[in-house]
Amino acid sequence: MILSDGCRFVIDRLSGAGYCAYAVGGCVRDYLMHAEPKDYDVATDALPEEILSSFSDCRTVTNGIKHGTVTVIACGEQIEVTTFRKDGLYADCRRPESVAFGVGLADDLGRRDFTVNAMAYSDAEGIADPFGGRQDIRDRVIRCVGEPDKRFNEDALRIMRALRFASVCGFSVEEETAESIHENRELLKKIAAERIFPELTAALCGCGAVSVLDKFRDVFAVIMPSVEPCFDYYLSGDNHNQTLWEHMLRAVGAVEASVEPRLAALLHDIAKPCRISDGRAEGGGSVHARESAELAERILRSLKAPRRIIDRVKILINYHDYPCDDGVRSVKRLMREIGGENALLILSQIRRADIEAQNGSDKQKRLERLKECENMCRELISSSACVSIGSLDISGDDLISAGFERGRRIGEILNGLLDAVIEDRVGNKKEELLAYARDCFSF
Repeated sequence: MILSDGCRFVIDRLSGAGYCAYAVGGCVRDYLMHAEPKDYDVATDALPEEILSSFSDCRTVTNGIKHGTVTVIACGEQIEVTTFRKDGLYADCRRPESVAFGVGLADDLGRRDFTVNAMAYSDAEGIADPFGGRQDIRDRVIRCVGEPDKRFNEDALRIMRALRFASVCGFSVEEETAESIHENRELLKKIAAERIFPELTAALCGCGAVSVLDKFRDVFAVIMPSVEPCFDYYLSGDNHNQTLWEHMLRAVGAVEASVEPRLAALLHDIAKPCRISDGRAEGGGSVHARESAELAERILRSLKAPRRIIDRVKILINYHDYPCDDGVRSVKRLMREIGGENALLILSQIRRADIEAQNGSDKQKRLERLKECENMCRELISSSACVSIGSLDISGDDLISAGFERGRRIGEILNGLLDAVIEDRVGNKKEELLAYARDCFSF
């Protein structure tokens, strides 16, 4: 196994001082899965004060020293170095109330969450794998170390970590572990939303997201209760004949694996079970899209999602079924309302996924028409088409200089001129725009 420079420096320094030291956890797992390790952790029999003494010439961080962890800054890397330990009781489903040192490597690995994370490596001994992590990687299985109920009661976030690993790695969850996840899912209510949200989004962006969402839908309903009514809500009509949950999952699988599109695909119809009928909302989208965007915002706020993610997901949901019946003009209006980048994402991903997740006989025709609109959007972006006030060839100062009264009216005129350009009633040239303003807007 090839270690990073920082990890090797730490292990060599501890070994040279007479201590045992191993690379542990995710870096060993990633190596065995032929992936580039994201970070390196080291476990050692050196006590915390001995670790600090061994690296007295290095910068260290001691925030985790109570639980035996010292972060050593080596070769520009942050290497977490933790003393072999055995955890005491977990009272809050998060952290042990106490830890005991003076145990061996096997005991230290035995306190970890899943077999694929309970391996260690040293150049002298090779890979230590007392719980069968290598075989589980070969079998593509996520399995708890020891008793699953005990592992999840120690730290309930491990429930989400199991689903995240299964999704990201494309693994299945071992039967006993899966049964325990279902039985202990309510423990997630004890976990802070700030800890859950990163695990949720990582799971959503995995290659196995659809399968994990479907098999563990009851777990996701604990952290997002609004999805539960979607499970058995049947969508009838020409375009569906499926449950809303099935439609949502198909949409998730049809968009790129990034946070905002996956969240938007999952939640784009979330308000439908609350509606008796539907119709068009102001701006051309549907009422259910607007209400789904509002409900999605409440869900994401409860999960403490970053504001930038919430804002973009709301836009994507609100416009996910925006009609482009008027060709290039419709596309221009969409770009004006939400910007070119968001409009392109709607047309190339979100709306496309919504249609692909339906069953209508005219689906292919609708997709072809949508592709035309997507190409229009790309061309408009490429040509820097005028779809915003800032891209008009006239400014408020120009209007004031031409005799229009300063004030709020200037903004109204500029908006009117932009409408006229988008509707092809006037060209985007200063003199044409000024003449149009004089003809259509009184001084």
